[in-house]
Amino acid sequence: MPNNDHLTALIYLKNKVHKWKNLALLFAAFALIILVKMIFGVGLTGSPIDSDYIANIKIEGVIFEDEFRSEVLAKLAEEKSIKAVIIDINSPGGGIVGSEMLYHDLRKIAANKPIVVVMESVAASGAYMSAIASDYIIAYNGTLTGSIGVIMESPEVTELAQKLGVKLNSFKSSPLKASPSPFEKTSPLVERVIMGSINDSYDFFSGLVKERRGSRLDPKFINDALDGRIFTGRQALKVGLIDQIGGREEALSYLQANKIDIKKLPVHKIEIVEHEDKIFDRLLGFLPFFDGTKNKNSNSKIMAIMQ
Repeated sequence: MPNNDHLTALIYLKNKVHKWKNLALLFAAFALIILVKMIFGVGLTGSPIDSDYIANIKIEGVIFEDEFRSEVLAKLAEEKSIKAVIIDINSPGGGIVGSEMLYHDLRKIAANKPIVVVMESVAASGAYMSAIASDYIIAYNGTLTGSIGVIMESPEVTELAQKLGVKLNSFKSSPLKASPSPFEKTSPLVERVIMGSINDSYDFFSGLVKERRGSRLDPKFINDALDGRIFTGRQALKVGLIDQIGGREEALSYLQANKIDIKKLPVHKIEIVEHEDKIFDRLLGFLPFFDGTKNKNSNSKIMAIMQ
């Protein structure tokens, strides 16, 4: 028969075994959850929602064409349990086509339910085009917005090549083919054609601003509003580019004024996440030092950018 010391030791060891067993089960469950999330991740993240709610989405980073984003926004427009949408924007703008696509995607949501935009640190250029899809725009005092215009930048290395003793030859079917090119000086004809395209894109952008903001644009400042300059939130309110200074509370108050019961409807964040990501990238995404977005949407070609 074991003495008291032996009995105490056995009880201690038994408790330690149970403790480690419980920790192992907890770790295994946690690992399983992560694995399932990596493999079966979906665009509309979060637990299943059975009741009506207000959706909160965020548009951030440089705006390019994004088929998956369009699919998610189309689902938001059709989802009957979503009674309103708050759109947080924090973006410097982006490509002309990508911004136009995002604008139309948001307009489809607005056709079915009220939407309100809250501008964060910056919502300029193509991001402002996206913002005017909403009938009501809110910004902070220090938000940077505006920058209504179009820019196209093309490097030229002809003088550098000449200093290095390198001769650059271009063989093409017509003077306008592949122009502007970094390997040749820009001719007056090329400048005229490129500026024609830039001005046409600007006419579309500025016309859209006039159409969507309408009488809210102050006639005294309309030229300033459309000349490409940046505005703070306070300045944008004065010009008529936004409707109110504020944030989330003001967005909810606007929805309440549009017969959305904000006391009964919870706000659920919906992340627009690409579910076709590689499993390995998803695994690395859990590491704090890994940034999987560095190579996304990269484009080395010359591109007209909303500016």
